[in-house]
Amino acid sequence: MKNSIYRILSIILAFLTLIGAWFLYKGDFWTLRTEAQKLEAICEYASADASDSSRLRAVLHPVLLHDRTIGDRRVLTFTDSEINGLLGYVQFRRGVLGGWQPLNASYGGGAVLRSFALKDRDTRVVFAADCPPEIAHYKVQANLENDATLMAEGDVTEPDFFHIHETDRNYFPDIHLYDTDGNELDRWDYLASDDSVPSPGIGSAEINLVYVFCAILLGIGWLIVKYFWEYGAPPKNSKETA
Repeated sequence: MKNSIYRILSIILAFLTLIGAWFLYKGDFWTLRTEAQKLEAICEYASADASDSSRLRAVLHPVLLHDRTIGDRRVLTFTDSEINGLLGYVQFRRGVLGGWQPLNASYGGGAVLRSFALKDRDTRVVFAADCPPEIAHYKVQANLENDATLMAEGDVTEPDFFHIHETDRNYFPDIHLYDTDGNELDRWDYLASDDSVPSPGIGSAEINLVYVFCAILLGIGWLIVKYFWEYGAPPKNSKETA
């Protein structure tokens, strides 16, 4: 009877260890199936608390704009129902067991379109909401006199767009806008920041640490389970000697 109790205890401990590791993992890798889950993720990662008076972040009331998966990366872009002209994004990576871990986020007010690079990937994204109709073309280029600094270029065919550009160039992402005749538009009329709206750059540190903690928890759990399982093993019958 005693042996059976230890065997049952080891099975229970194994189950609890797996559950604990799963919850630890899911604390970093979120589920983004429904729109409500996506909006909650944006708020949890990028928004300030209503009681926060530091003004380093804004209290967000996000409206989902785009949801795009690019390989093992995922991007949610958003506007805000209460902050006029706000445009932002949160970038995630896929976990080995599913779910999405936030990597970085940025938002601000004033600019009609935004550009950013995927973390650790040769990819640049340009996106917009309610882009003015006079904008027909854009370039993301550090120096117009040096073609080697061109990172992205595209036509604007609709006011709401999400463009993906494969490039290994990562210079200062200066944006240039053009009308239908190819004339450059005054950037300050379309890209100037609204200083009344916080413009934070948010990043996650030690993004792989969750895997280390899960491995440590599973390792300790395995040792404890192994001990109780062997302790509860039935005694071996001694062989009679002639």
